[in-house]
Amino acid sequence: MPAPKSLFNPSALAFAVFAAVMAFPEAAHAQGGGGLFDSFTNLLTALVDVLTGVWARLVGIIAIFVAGILWLSGRLEMRHFIAVIGGLILVFGAAAIVDGVAGAV
Repeated sequence: MPAPKSLFNPSALAFAVFAAVMAFPEAAHAQGGGGLFDSFTNLLTALVDVLTGVWARLVGIIAIFVAGILWLSGRLEMRHFIAVIGGLILVFGAAAIVDGVAGAV
């Protein structure tokens, strides 16, 4: 007894997808202009916004608060407290530092 034929036909599926793409070109949502790295640039811009935005500022305030309390209670050395402050200065001053270096070149 021969095996029953499958209802799945790859050629018919490929033709149906091709026909749908040709019938509805606006569904492609292609972005005009731009280059190869536009989506990557948008990703990095969003990352910089997150790392230097409101949430980062709030985390920085909490970090300074906790480090200050620990330092005042004698549980944190002064060099670690200065490291916390220096790290926050680098995080929030990174854009100005890079702009200064890029402007000097």
